[in-house]
Amino acid sequence: MLLSIRKFLLINLFMAVIIISSLTIVGSYYLAHKDIRRYMDSLLVQATLICQGLINKDVSDEHLDEIQQQLDAIPAQISHFTSQIANNSLKSHYSNRFQFQVWDKNGKVLLHSANAPKDKLYSPEDGFSNQFIDGERWRVFTIHDNQLGIVIVAAEPFVIRDELGNRIARDDLYIMLLTYPISGVLIWFIIGLGLRSIRRVADEIAHRESNYLEPVDLQSVPVEIKPLVNELNKLFYRLNQALEREKRFAADAAHELKTPLAALRTQTQVALRTTHEQERNTALHNLITGVDRCTHVVQQLLTLSRLLPEENTLEDIKKVNLPALAAEIIAQLVPAALEKNIEVALINRKQVIIIEGNAIALGILIRNLVDNAIRYTPNNGKVKIYITMTRNHVNLRVTDNGPGIPPELRGRVFERFYRVLGNQSTGSGLGMAIVQQIALLHKAKVKLATPKNGKGLEVKVMFPKSLSCK
Repeated sequence: MLLSIRKFLLINLFMAVIIISSLTIVGSYYLAHKDIRRYMDSLLVQATLICQGLINKDVSDEHLDEIQQQLDAIPAQISHFTSQIANNSLKSHYSNRFQFQVWDKNGKVLLHSANAPKDKLYSPEDGFSNQFIDGERWRVFTIHDNQLGIVIVAAEPFVIRDELGNRIARDDLYIMLLTYPISGVLIWFIIGLGLRSIRRVADEIAHRESNYLEPVDLQSVPVEIKPLVNELNKLFYRLNQALEREKRFAADAAHELKTPLAALRTQTQVALRTTHEQERNTALHNLITGVDRCTHVVQQLLTLSRLLPEENTLEDIKKVNLPALAAEIIAQLVPAALEKNIEVALINRKQVIIIEGNAIALGILIRNLVDNAIRYTPNNGKVKIYITMTRNHVNLRVTDNGPGIPPELRGRVFERFYRVLGNQSTGSGLGMAIVQQIALLHKAKVKLATPKNGKGLEVKVMFPKSLSCK
């Protein structure tokens, strides 16, 4: 489990720097040796060709002796010029770097460097060769000059080349070791700067009030954590919607239950104080009616609260046979219709019309429409339910022969707790608000009209054809 992003990045980045630096040192070591060999070989060739150019046929033995004396004096001159150098190995490097020999055709040494080996360095073939002399490995370049009858050879111990390559690699290593602490500090500082935005978002959320659920500003958030902050904003939005729903439910319940509860208290007091049995029975009957109304209000409020999801999206979508579902809901409401001797008829109930939706929500929609029709239809009335399919819609129509709703008030019946004045039927004023909410969740439209016979009310819910299934 990743406990600290800072430690994870610091350790892994520092390890990456060490690995890359080590590979760089190894690569530089081999490349340096390769380049050094090429460069030293070119110097050997140059030195040999210079010697060849300085020697000609007219050089006498006396002249050669003078040249040899000057060559023998070179180590002393080098020692004088390098007297200020404290490094003994560096002095040795200057004095033993290049050695050369000049041989005649009879095997006699004509010239040689002061510190050149006494053994022959040259090979029978022109060009480069590797030789072991006195247990030491040498790099040798040989030229056979047949016109002058001489052999010119320049050589260098491999230990000089190895020492130079090792010194370069060692210097690189020292530099790397010196830069590691600086790299660690810089990495720590850069990671801190990179994580500052995360700390800023965390501090902003930590210092919020418990009821402040506004989204976090995404403009100052790095691209890498924008998805996280965006999901956090969505969570804030859902929490805000849930809190608003709870506040609305509490406010609605307090508003709607205040009067019925006061009436219940009054009827209870009447029942307790009266001595007449008829008055007591009437008060108790009114008490039961008030309890039923409070129960209905609470149920409707809970239903409306559940139908307001945070993102206004449906869940648990299934194929629903609308006529079969309507028949089931109507069967549950038959007792209420029988009390008022109301005829409830589902037209074409055997027809199969399937739509995609939430079966529970659709059942609540049908129940509220049919229940409202039964409530507002007078005794001995009729309620009819039609489910039909047109070219563009699946229509659910509920008609009754009650008092109806004036056209100018039909838009207001979808408001919560709104009830038409003068209506004597009991209700909470939430039924049509619930119907409207369920219809919106199914992308359906609700229209109110007057039936063709000119009496009552017709409620039509038009589901889009895209929800229907064959």
